[in-house]
Amino acid sequence: MNIEHLHLVFFSPVFHTRAITRMLGGNVTKELSLPGVPAEHDITDFSQASPALVFGPSDLTILAAPVYGGRLPYPAAQRLMLCRGKETPAILVVSYGSRAFDDALLEMKDIAEKQGFLPIAAAACVAEHTIAPVYAAGRPDADDEKDLAAFASSIGRILASSAHALPPVPSVPGNRPYRLFRPSPLPQTVDNNHCVRCGLCAQKCPTRAIDENDPAMVNPWRCISCMRCVNICPHGARRADEAMIRAVTEKLAPLCPKRRGNSFFPA
Repeated sequence: MNIEHLHLVFFSPVFHTRAITRMLGGNVTKELSLPGVPAEHDITDFSQASPALVFGPSDLTILAAPVYGGRLPYPAAQRLMLCRGKETPAILVVSYGSRAFDDALLEMKDIAEKQGFLPIAAAACVAEHTIAPVYAAGRPDADDEKDLAAFASSIGRILASSAHALPPVPSVPGNRPYRLFRPSPLPQTVDNNHCVRCGLCAQKCPTRAIDENDPAMVNPWRCISCMRCVNICPHGARRADEAMIRAVTEKLAPLCPKRRGNSFFPA
């Protein structure tokens, strides 16, 4: 396969998935001796709800998204389904907060194949938990980058051995039908002493769940508890309900080991 360009396509509300994608992208660029830096396509914001992204057979793509409740967040799935490949080789990546990635990687593989991509490798990478950051705190870290460098080397070998034929599609864990995901928006508070009504939270919300005129108003049917608004507020005016965060943290305690490893396919 003749690879001329590398593209990073990611949905990353609090930037953990973006960090993993960039780590992998940098290592793949070195491994394949590609010129320049990878092209980035951030499909997180609502303004990118209809990305006109079309890729050809010489475009290697990394498609990446986080895992919410064992699934891809619905806006990530919707925006990935608007991307188009033309026999485009793809590396599939999901990030998750140490519990499990369940059906998310299989869901991404199904979307990629339906949209004309040819999955050649896949990864489920651990990242700091969005709601309970005590789990996988600080990840991706230096050890994760070493893992991703080794994964990039294996991708280089896959592409080298497939110079005259398509590589086999990797098998990934998961079940069909996918597990049912029931979103439960976290209650939020807005500190009016710090909120300056800049509108950034509403502007950057992946689902437009925040009222542009009143940032304290959140549509519970749209909110996916991605914590983007809390993370990006320049004045620290938004907070998720602390009691709910404690409840989630306690619930996950027996399910999240001290350090869970990353998973790569093929291994």
